[in-house]
Amino acid sequence: MEEFLKNFVLEEVNSVTYEDLWNFVRSNSICRGTYEGQNHIVMKISSTQFIIYQLNIGMENTKCQPALVVAKNYLLKKINSRAYELKLPDIQNILD
Repeated sequence: MEEFLKNFVLEEVNSVTYEDLWNFVRSNSICRGTYEGQNHIVMKISSTQFIIYQLNIGMENTKCQPALVVAKNYLLKKINSRAYELKLPDIQNILD
């Protein structure tokens, strides 16, 4: 499952989406919701737990697909790791 999370971060974190994704994950005001990225969906099931799965068009005959449950701080660390690799400006601090 680490590979699944790695692919998510590589595909979804970039200079355009970083701030929106960060704010969605970081927000304590949003208890439930969905963030739709280019290839993945991030479902917020509580203020600290997320389900990530790949966006598949035409899933009528799909019985199951891989998904990952991940904690908030771990996901924020992975998002920031990718942001540092890309040398994005205005990288947020997890502890703020």
